[in-house]
Parts: sequence; structure tokens; C-alpha cells
Amino acid sequence: MHALGVVLIDVIIALFLFGLAGSAVVVLISFVEDFHELFAPDDSIPAPARPQQSTPKISASASFTAPKSGSR
Repeated sequence: MHALGVVLIDVIIALFLFGLAGSAVVVLISFVEDFHELFAPDDSIPAPARPQQSTPKISASASFTAPKSGSR
């Protein structure tokens, strides 16, 4: 039982270190991108994309029927 605990602890430590290294890579990439954005000329930064807002199309043939007064 002791050997199983030692192996599991080693696996957990390895997973923790892989996660720590992955997080460090993400922070480094974010830092580099923010640094470039901060010191880039204003005209080189693309404007954020605006979502397309489509208006709902209501056809003349669409009909609405009110629910019966006795039903819920």
C-alpha cells in the first residue's frame, strides 16, 4: 500500500509540474501579445469585429393564434 501511495504522489507531482509549465507558456504568450499591442502604432491594430445583427424576417403569411381561454 505504501508503494502505491508513493507512485500516486509521483504521478500527481508530474501532473502538477506539467500544468504549471503549460500555464507559464500561456502567460508568456499573453505577455508578448499585450506588449506588441501596447507599443504598436494605433493604425496597425485591427478594429474588433462587430457581430452581425440580423433582423428577424416576418412573412405576411405568418399567423398567430391566441391560446384558448380555458387552457393553460
